[in-house]
Amino acid sequence: MELNDILNEQRIYAMINDVPILRESEVHLFEELIGLYQPTSVLEVGTAIGYSTLLMAPLLDKEEGHITSIELDTARHEMAKYYINQSAYADKVTLLQGDAKDVLMNLTGEYDLVFLDGPKGQYLNQLELILPHVKGGGVILADNVLFRGYVRGNKEAPRRFKTIVKRLQEYLTYVENKALFNTTIYPMGDGMSVSVWKGHK
Repeated sequence: MELNDILNEQRIYAMINDVPILRESEVHLFEELIGLYQPTSVLEVGTAIGYSTLLMAPLLDKEEGHITSIELDTARHEMAKYYINQSAYADKVTLLQGDAKDVLMNLTGEYDLVFLDGPKGQYLNQLELILPHVKGGGVILADNVLFRGYVRGNKEAPRRFKTIVKRLQEYLTYVENKALFNTTIYPMGDGMSVSVWKGHK
């Protein structure tokens, strides 16, 4: 199946089944960033149905490029497998099913790009587990960091979102530490942060 056909099918599936995937307003930025950094080894937390995985796959290094992606939800993991196996990129993707915390505790290998798109309140905990495996100059992308406009600015978050908002604020404070990262926050969609790590030099 052609990649565009698979991506269209995924967009329809996500809409019908209420699966969160990258918004149209974010896709161009996302593809631009992957194309700019041209990673060879990607770690994705939050596969969902593999939409962002398949956006990244054609933009990786053609010889060595590989994506390792983690998803907790069994049904979504199976759908991601279904879509990726229909694509020309199945051999470039390793799909892991399980709780990201457990998977990350046993992480091996090194990554030059990380995409955080799982549970928003876990970004900082996950990053702390991942950083020892990120190459110096590696890039961490995190989606939804402005979370409906509640994370920055004066908009008061409803009670049910207060914990997520507080944790996202803590995540941004951490990655905006100039001694550790160069971070840019892009406001399109629900906000995406791009952090270049200064470690392991």
